[in-house]
Amino acid sequence: MRSRPARQRPRRAVALTLVLVVSAAAFGTAAVGPAAAADARVTLTDTTVTPATPTVGTPITAEATLRLSAGSDTSITVEVVRVVAPNASGENEVLGNATDLGRLSPGETLDVPVTFTVDEAGSRDLRLVAVGTDSDGDRVEATRPLTVGVERAGPQVEVETDRVVAGAESSVRATVSNPTTAPLRGIEVSVAGGESRRTIPTLAAGASETVNLTAVPAAGDGTVDLRTTYTTPNGVERETLTSAPVTVESLRTDVGLRVQRPQDDGGGQAAGDLTGLLGGGGGTAALQDQSGDDGAASAARVDVTVTNFGNAPVDDVVLTAEDDDGARLGSVGRFALADTLAPGEETTVTADLSRVRADGVRFVVSYDSPRGRNETALAYGYRAKRGEATLTGLDVSVTDGGRVTIDGNLANVGDGEVTSAVLAVRPGTGVQPAYPQRNYFVGTVDASSFAPFQLTAQADTENATQVPVEVRYAVDGEAVNRTVMVPLPPAQTGGDGGPISSGMALAILLGLAAAAGATVYVTRYR
Repeated sequence: MRSRPARQRPRRAVALTLVLVVSAAAFGTAAVGPAAAADARVTLTDTTVTPATPTVGTPITAEATLRLSAGSDTSITVEVVRVVAPNASGENEVLGNATDLGRLSPGETLDVPVTFTVDEAGSRDLRLVAVGTDSDGDRVEATRPLTVGVERAGPQVEVETDRVVAGAESSVRATVSNPTTAPLRGIEVSVAGGESRRTIPTLAAGASETVNLTAVPAAGDGTVDLRTTYTTPNGVERETLTSAPVTVESLRTDVGLRVQRPQDDGGGQAAGDLTGLLGGGGGTAALQDQSGDDGAASAARVDVTVTNFGNAPVDDVVLTAEDDDGARLGSVGRFALADTLAPGEETTVTADLSRVRADGVRFVVSYDSPRGRNETALAYGYRAKRGEATLTGLDVSVTDGGRVTIDGNLANVGDGEVTSAVLAVRPGTGVQPAYPQRNYFVGTVDASSFAPFQLTAQADTENATQVPVEVRYAVDGEAVNRTVMVPLPPAQTGGDGGPISSGMALAILLGLAAAAGATVYVTRYR
């Protein structure tokens, strides 16, 4: 029984010896063989995409975490992180790069943002690729799939402009369209650098809406820029900028005045009715023909037309009238013609000049232009209606005692009324006013009318030859005072020794002539 272990002991020794030999051989081989390659374990993790709902053509940022495992036995230099898209040929199209990212030691991480754009809407299968080199200069690469859903772009804005004038408000029409498949909210369109803005609360998918704005471009501008802000269906606020090329004209302010008889007077405009045409300056209109009542009535009412010949709107257009001395004629009034008068537009007002008593009227139109408050004036040759009184139909009688009676009419030979008319006998050579009609109040006499009167005086018939009669009246508030010398008739007496007036003398002469004629007739045919 004891001989068996003795036989087994040598076997165990041999086995132990073999193990040691193999181990020694193995260690000997590691000691003398080539060195092992560096091990860099790189991964891309925790990728986020902003904005959450990217749109076509707008910047998209994919941020990934680049991690070098703590079990790596080398550091790496990160050269680039790319976003690539496979194309139909199997090659990778680079959409965006992030470079010069530095070094990573084992166990370290690096957050790398990569910005890129996508030109087509839809879901895109992309890849993130990180490339670097280890301490031996060998290439190290890590990839990660990236799926991005890209929506169509925000609202599309089409810009239309009319005439664009430097320094003046110009109209801008913006048509906003929603090319997406969901409504857009809170759309605000504004002129970049200006105060003009319009809001569209909601714009349905596929819908469009036009808003009107104003822009004030400078002389050197070649574009009109519109800024559009909106909220996406996911509640993200976005902004786009749209530029439209424009041709900017130099500002030209030119407001004209035209004065003519109203077109409904006399059945149309006659030759010579056009009395003034003026653009951007001053002038004088031709004198109206006022012969006859119809002509005078027509000339008292005139149509005043204001035209904007310039290339920019004018605002707060007001028309007034002045006399030749520049004093405003309140009797004509003040006309607010237009809040805004666009280029090429005109406006007309009828002015009544019947209460204007001065000859000559100057029409003045004032307005606001981009250069400030301006005015244009036109002198209109108006002849005012004026009353003029004279004595007519005088019948003068004188008694033996020198009592003078003057009967007659105060006639208005003008085309306007006279007021406050008074006649009075004034002292003269051999003549004194006498009771009861030393003076006579006539009052108002209309145009082409008359009023009878009677005056009495006492005359020294041997020395007096005429009676001074003072004529006083007012025309449009202006006092007129003149003296008319009324001649006395030659001294004549009747059968009763009483005075014979000039009228009676004429009647007697006519009666004598008729009697003489009858006598001749009877004698010839008896």
